[in-house]
Amino acid sequence: MFLSSTSELERRQQVERIIKYKLNPFEVLQLTVETATGEELNMAYRKLSLVVHPDKCKHARAEEAFEICKRSLAELQDEDKKGFYVDVMVSAKEEALRELKKKRKREKEDTAKNKKMRVADVDKLRGSILGSTLRRPGKEKKEDTKEEFGKAPADTEEELSQEDQDDLVKSTRDAAFRILLQLEKRRARAEKVFVENDKRAQVAKKAMKEKFLHEEKQDQDWDKDRLDRIDSWRDFQAHGKKLGIKKPKPSVTEKGVSV
Repeated sequence: MFLSSTSELERRQQVERIIKYKLNPFEVLQLTVETATGEELNMAYRKLSLVVHPDKCKHARAEEAFEICKRSLAELQDEDKKGFYVDVMVSAKEEALRELKKKRKREKEDTAKNKKMRVADVDKLRGSILGSTLRRPGKEKKEDTKEEFGKAPADTEEELSQEDQDDLVKSTRDAAFRILLQLEKRRARAEKVFVENDKRAQVAKKAMKEKFLHEEKQDQDWDKDRLDRIDSWRDFQAHGKKLGIKKPKPSVTEKGVSV
């Protein structure tokens, strides 16, 4: 029933969403840390993979999205990899919660500031109409302040409203996206450095091998030349004197003097 009611637009949207959040398997399979277990995990994968399957979806990157779904399932089934992503999500939620508290604190401060400004404007207006003799008693104000100070401090951990909870979910998703993207960039840079170092090592190894082969060939050539000269000298000793051939002069090379 679900597949028959899934429109092509919904399939395309899922493909684009999966590719956008491909670094986060929880977000790909639309699961939370708490729900990504056992049957829930398998069910989420089956449902989503059928939506973006290349045979069902006409999107040009449907096959890529389908492979991302398979990889996300494998990563969340692996306890070590899942633990890594759980740590990322916990860090992302903590970051999002801090930002949410800062936002709410700023809003309260702005509200209090605006309220104070409105009270000051009312006092100013009252003074201009009734005269400067009519003022708010400073003593009462001081007593009120003292009474407020004497009250027990309110609990700083306020329960989140539905709006705050929705905001927290979105902020956590965005924070996890930033964290994983930064980690992926670091990984890519490290891999690039490794590949470049390996390439330089291969070039150096090749150059060393070529140098060794060149020197080895030089040694072989020199040995061959020396043996040829020795054979020539022996031939001269045996037959040259009788034929009146002059004795060959020794030649000087890098290896020394040869005959």
